[in-house]
Amino acid sequence: MIVYHSMKESEINCVYDLIVRVFHDHVAPVYSDKGIDTFLSKISPTALLEVNKGESSFVIVARQNNYPIGMLAVIEENHVALIFVESRYQGKGIGKGLIDEAIKICQNRNPGLKSITVSSSPNSKTFYERIGFKAQSDEVNEDGMRYTPMKKFLN
Repeated sequence: MIVYHSMKESEINCVYDLIVRVFHDHVAPVYSDKGIDTFLSKISPTALLEVNKGESSFVIVARQNNYPIGMLAVIEENHVALIFVESRYQGKGIGKGLIDEAIKICQNRNPGLKSITVSSSPNSKTFYERIGFKAQSDEVNEDGMRYTPMKKFLN
């Protein structure tokens, strides 16, 4: 059974390790060296803690058998800043579950919320399209990080 919950401070290092591991397996291969360096310079256990304690941001974790298998961070109450799922659990609904949980939290905090956004890496674009996100422009390359701005309109 998968359990979704707010990240606990004691989980920060495990969640950080998950992010770095999955990033290297799935995102880094489509980034330039500069993009890899840029991403890794922005992420740290301290940065995760700051997001988790922010007034308009949060981090949620998907756990199975008391082990973190996925994570998602939201900033500005409407933007998915990070989402990573362990490789062997991809394609099993964990990412969609994280997105659904994030949308619930965002709507509880802001009942008038109309949409949620994400900057999708090239390898995740079809995942987001399958769950209702639409590209808002062509792919962007910013400091070597490639992404497509996407938006999902909420009911």
